[in-house]
Amino acid sequence: MTYIDLLIIGGLDGIATGLLYFVAAAGLSLILGTLRVLTLAHGLAYLAGTWLVWHTGGDTMGGLLFALLLAIPAGALLGVVGAAATWPLMRFGHTAQALATLGIALIGGQIFEAATGGAWLPAQAPPALDTVVHIGTATYPGYRLWFIAFAAAAGLLLAWIVHRTRVGALARATATEPQMVASLGINPLVVHIGVFAAGTAVAVAAGVMAAPVLPGGPETGEHILVMSLIIVALGGAGNLGGAALAAVCTGMISSLGPNIAPQAAPFALLGVLIVVLAFRPLGLAGRTA
Repeated sequence: MTYIDLLIIGGLDGIATGLLYFVAAAGLSLILGTLRVLTLAHGLAYLAGTWLVWHTGGDTMGGLLFALLLAIPAGALLGVVGAAATWPLMRFGHTAQALATLGIALIGGQIFEAATGGAWLPAQAPPALDTVVHIGTATYPGYRLWFIAFAAAAGLLLAWIVHRTRVGALARATATEPQMVASLGINPLVVHIGVFAAGTAVAVAAGVMAAPVLPGGPETGEHILVMSLIIVALGGAGNLGGAALAAVCTGMISSLGPNIAPQAAPFALLGVLIVVLAFRPLGLAGRTA
C-alpha cells in the first residue's frame, strides 16, 4: 500500500466515521438547540438500533430494512420517555435534565446488558452490500461507502425537513419564540414530545445502519454520547450544517491523526475543541436553529 493509498483510505474512513457521528449527533443537536434540553441518554438510542439489527437478522437485506423500519417507532417511543422525564424539569435548567436522563441511560444500559449478557453484538452487512472496492493497491469495505451514501442522504433529508417544511419551521420557532408559538394555540408539550421523538428516532436509525461499522457493546453508548456532545459543541446546538462540518472534521482527525502524528493523535480532538470554543463559544456555525 502506497502512502497515497493510505491517505485515500484514511480519508474515506474519516468521512464514514464523521458521518456516523453526524447522524448519531443530529438528533441531540436538534433536541438541545430546539428544546434547550440536555439529554445524556442519547447513546442509549444508538444502542437500541444496534440491538434491533442484531435481533432481526440484519445480515440479510430484508432483516436490515425491517430493523430500519422498526427504528422509527422504537426511537419515537424512547423519545416519548425522554420527553416525559424532562418536561417537568424544564424550569430547573440543564443540571436537572442531565441527572434525569443520566438515570434513564443507566437503567437502559442495565437492560441492554441483561438482554445481551454484556457481550458485543456482532453485526454483518448483507451480502449484497458487503463488497470490496479496490483503490489503487488497497482494498476498502464496500459497506462503508454505502453507509456514507445513506448518512449523506439522511442528513440532507433532515435538513430539508428542518428548513423547508412547516414542521421544521414550527420547531425552529419554538427555539426562538416559544411564547409566540404558544399564543398561536400550539401546545408546547406537543412540540417537545415531537422533537424529542424525532431526534431519538434518528439516533436509533443511525445505530441500525452503522452497526456493521460500530457494533453495540458495553462501551458503545458512552462513546456515542461523548462524541455527540463534542460535535454539538463544535458545530453549534441546533445547527445541522455546523454539526456535519464538525463531525467530518472529527472523523478525519480520528482516522488520519494516528497516521500523520501518532503521538499527538490522542490529544488532537480535545485540542481542536478547546481552540474552537475559545474563539467561537457558540461553535463553528455560531448560531442555533
